[in-house]
Amino acid sequence: MKHIILTLIALSLATTALAKANTMTECRQAGQMRVIEVIYTGEGEVPCEVTYTKESGTEVLWSAAGEVGYCEEKAAALVDKQRGWGWQCDEVINQ
Repeated sequence: MKHIILTLIALSLATTALAKANTMTECRQAGQMRVIEVIYTGEGEVPCEVTYTKESGTEVLWSAAGEVGYCEEKAAALVDKQRGWGWQCDEVINQ
């Protein structure tokens, strides 16, 4: 029984130490593509940054060091704007 409890504790600690997976949304219109990505640069939801990629390159639009949810909120608002401009946007699932 003691062995099982220690194993569960070890698994729990290992899982919490993993970094959060980045999220990516691809938007397409008339043969063009834009990529909006939330990149987690630490082991949790912050620090993070929102990048925007198009033919001319990639730029960081927003970043957060301590405000959980900030990057996700900004990325979602940008995706909504893209859709409002007629772009077809789909989230890419990381595997």
